[in-house]
Amino acid sequence: MALETELAVPLGMQDFDRAKQRKNSSKPDSVHPEYAMYLSTRDMARVGVLMLSDGKWNGKQVMPKGWARAVTTLVTPHGEMHPTQFHLRTRQGLWGYGMRWWVWDAPEAMAGAITGPFQGAYSAMGANGQYITALPAMEMVVVHKVDFDADGSRQVAPDDFHAILSMVISSGCSGPGCD
Repeated sequence: MALETELAVPLGMQDFDRAKQRKNSSKPDSVHPEYAMYLSTRDMARVGVLMLSDGKWNGKQVMPKGWARAVTTLVTPHGEMHPTQFHLRTRQGLWGYGMRWWVWDAPEAMAGAITGPFQGAYSAMGANGQYITALPAMEMVVVHKVDFDADGSRQVAPDDFHAILSMVISSGCSGPGCD
């Protein structure tokens, strides 16, 4: 299984359980079954740090150099996903889509310009409120995990996560070693 051999083992994931990784074909209306990753909060954080470090882990290139940037480059702007929907340009409304990652949908800043914490940000937004968000401008990864019930009734909506993310950003914590 590639998840185990190419990520869990090289990253030293502490809680990885291969038995939890499975396809979910409970949606018969799709020919593409969900293949969710079931990871602990600290193992999710390892994925975020790997992405933020351009695929390097403990001095070793685990992913091809440049791959993280390629998959987190905006491919589909928010306006193309919802062309007829008018809404205020909120933080949630500024997420476009890259390749399997949600990408902050704002123009690249000119060199040397002050850009703010979301410049270059990208996020894996998973089921029921699982998030891995990288904020390159702050050299920060924020992970949010939900202990959701089997029926999926316990969830954290994107707006709620963005409120939490804004509080973390407002705390002033940034840079390596920030707890």
